[in-house]
Amino acid sequence: MFRNRNIWLQKKQNPMIKLFKYLIIIWILIWISFTFIYSNFKSAILVEDETIIKVEDGETLDSIPGKLGINPNYFKIYTKLNDVKLELKTGNYKIEKNSDIAHVIKWLEKPVFMWEINLTLLEWWNIYDIDEYLLDKWLIKKWEYIKYVTSSDKIEKLTEFYKFIKWLDSLEWFLYPDTYTVDSGNFKINNLVTKQLDSFESKVYNELLTDLSNKDIEELVNLASIVEKEERNSKQKATVAGILKKRLNDDWYIWADATVCYPHKLTSQECKKVVSKYIKEESDYNTRTMKWLPKTPIWNPSYDTINATLNDKETPYWFYLHDSDWIIHYAETNEEHNANKEKY
Repeated sequence: MFRNRNIWLQKKQNPMIKLFKYLIIIWILIWISFTFIYSNFKSAILVEDETIIKVEDGETLDSIPGKLGINPNYFKIYTKLNDVKLELKTGNYKIEKNSDIAHVIKWLEKPVFMWEINLTLLEWWNIYDIDEYLLDKWLIKKWEYIKYVTSSDKIEKLTEFYKFIKWLDSLEWFLYPDTYTVDSGNFKINNLVTKQLDSFESKVYNELLTDLSNKDIEELVNLASIVEKEERNSKQKATVAGILKKRLNDDWYIWADATVCYPHKLTSQECKKVVSKYIKEESDYNTRTMKWLPKTPIWNPSYDTINATLNDKETPYWFYLHDSDWIIHYAETNEEHNANKEKY
């Protein structure tokens, strides 16, 4: 009787034992599968081609899988099991081709900069635009460029090589707008500024300005910086320059809205949003409230604009405005100008 009862109890326990055995088998299969896949992950080529990645301030190792297309879970497991404790520095990293996970970690030990990039500085940018542009490229800290090009010590040293800047307290005048190739890994502001001054000297000064006095150059470049912003069409720049010169010579206000923002150290985009706020402000730059030219240029003009300003076109016009399509409309009298305002 008791023997039969024991057999019954054993049979009753068998389903639980079976379930436990199944769970162990499943766990072993999962472990084997994980071990196999993880082993393949460790030995696999994760980066087939040479790749440059950018790490921004505050980013950690967790951001790397997304930049390289690596499985984030296995990447994290690898760094945990191998006690990887890298603190990524802001910068650019080169991951060599045919890199497995161990080599990827190796290339992340320190940033490397090994390639050149092109910087395109536009004609209607001022030093605040350029500073923001270089900041966006992760080449400088905010205001580094501005501080350099307005430093009296830096300018004094540069006068040894560029005689046309001896009378300046800012290099805004001659930071020639162009496309420049720079070493992004070893970027130095002085190298870029030298390139800009070299371009101005070779493309503008040597071609157009050698016979002019420093004062004449100052007035020409200053006016050209206004023409640069007032008129986009190169065919119309000489006419606009002629109108502005007539106003100056006849003791008029220039009335160039583009000049009003400069003392507030704003970029072009920032100025667009607030120009109406400063339109009646009295300053050394607002040509609506003061006669003659601004204290300094407001942008760095191109060769075409400086040439058009130097060789301005004489016309009977005293006024101009642009319609919504940026087509210019001239007028000889204030009445005609007001009519154009109504029409366009």
